[in-house]
Amino acid sequence: MHHDPIHPGDAVRRKVDAELEAIEADPAFQRAPVMRRLLRFLVTETLGGRGDKLKSYAIAVEALGREADFDPQTDSYPRVQVARLRKLLDAHYAHAAPVGGIQIRVPSGGYAVEFVGEAPAPLVPELPGPKASTVRYAALGVAALAVLLAALFLWRTDGNAWRVRNFPTIYLAPATALDAAQPQRDAAVDLTTGLGEGLDRFTAIDVVRTPASGTDYRIDTTLRAVPGGTRINITLTSLDTGRVVWSRSGLREPVEGRLFDVDEVAATVTARLAQPAGVIHNDGDQRNIDIDTPYGCWLALRSYWRMMPPEDEPKVRGCVTAWVAGDPKSAMAHGAWSWFLAQDALKRTGEERADLLAGAHAEALKAVELQPNDPGAQYSVMRAALYLGLDRQARAAADRVIYFNPNNPEFMAGVGMFKIMMGDADGEAVLRKALSLHPNPPPWVQSGLFFAAVSRDDAEAALSAAQDFQTPVGPPLQHAMMAMALARTGRMEEAQAEWQQVVAADPHYAETPESIFDPLPLAPRVLERSIAWLLLVSGA
Repeated sequence: MHHDPIHPGDAVRRKVDAELEAIEADPAFQRAPVMRRLLRFLVTETLGGRGDKLKSYAIAVEALGREADFDPQTDSYPRVQVARLRKLLDAHYAHAAPVGGIQIRVPSGGYAVEFVGEAPAPLVPELPGPKASTVRYAALGVAALAVLLAALFLWRTDGNAWRVRNFPTIYLAPATALDAAQPQRDAAVDLTTGLGEGLDRFTAIDVVRTPASGTDYRIDTTLRAVPGGTRINITLTSLDTGRVVWSRSGLREPVEGRLFDVDEVAATVTARLAQPAGVIHNDGDQRNIDIDTPYGCWLALRSYWRMMPPEDEPKVRGCVTAWVAGDPKSAMAHGAWSWFLAQDALKRTGEERADLLAGAHAEALKAVELQPNDPGAQYSVMRAALYLGLDRQARAAADRVIYFNPNNPEFMAGVGMFKIMMGDADGEAVLRKALSLHPNPPPWVQSGLFFAAVSRDDAEAALSAAQDFQTPVGPPLQHAMMAMALARTGRMEEAQAEWQQVVAADPHYAETPESIFDPLPLAPRVLERSIAWLLLVSGA
């Protein structure tokens, strides 16, 4: 939201911004993109001095995505949605205090927002007249298009493949209500909005709302009223071949006065399609994308990240290095290079480790500077900061990853794993949500569940996680985890066999077994319990 540093109401408006962000981070609002958009629209209009002039038509068309022929005399949709927003705000303040002393309310009888606590001075409208917002948005759109075209021209004429964005482009067709009833039409609009907002959170795809040449995929959605609820059909089609890549059909029952839970459907579908291990990128694997392009390198890194086979490291490291050099303004490239530097640091000790972690941290901060809302950039900051001991920064970045995209199970799994190691109470819940969204989780996430089980002294759960973490040629830590869990369950002979594999890989662990945990950012409480388990088998 715009701030005028000279205007006398600026300090209060900053508090409003902070409160708005806190509300949007509430899980109830996270599941309701339509409510977030509506609330932000009402706040913006009120601060702009237009709150008392708000009408149902403007809310329906500008905030809720209805068509220009919307008739507020016969359709109560905006009033219903604003009433729902009031209930969500009431529920929010029932369990959360305002962060800066200001509550955001929408009193009954109107649409203007009320700021309870302090009254911020409204911003001076930038353009007068009833069509101001339309003109302003059109002007911004023309300027953005001009910049985009100029950038594309410059990038494409220098022969640098790394500056040509070749990530998949998806046309999101408006959802179609196969019945003429207004509730079905409203639900179709809301679902289209929810799908669009969910897909936009995944930075490795581009979503367009109008058909265009060069688009890779098309998403079509239909809704039909049937006995017991609404049947929803969603199809992803490859526009290059006409092949149906993925489709789903299901019955959704009414919930909380709505035809179905629009937000839950949108979150589930977008996660299934656009997550790194999802339908779109799995299809990308079959298209033989050149590794010496941004998308091809991203696909290679994504595959390597799962199992980290040593034979694949040189080519993936090579393409990431070329990507950073070829496009120094790519947040994704800097985030990927930060990941490699942190991996290198974990294999070193002393000043060499510290220097590599500092480099990983610097690359992550570059990524955030270039694209602050990118969950991947925030993830890189979290990881590097955590290994550097910057716990506060790491926790803040972890929360931003969840805020910017709670439906990306790859990043959520990492956040959950690190939260567990940091001793955060919500770590296991975050990790288990990620696993529920992931069709085939990488085995390393089991280390998070292992340390969660160790923290609560649950030997059977720890053993199960350690077994799921095993790979054919695992590092010493995997054998140490198995040894700990086996010893804690009383299977000492098997535990000793696992520990001998640790010592065979690196004899110094026989003298200082607790150093096996040195690369891990374990909180003192987690580390203390882990060492106690390890001493059962190491005997040191």
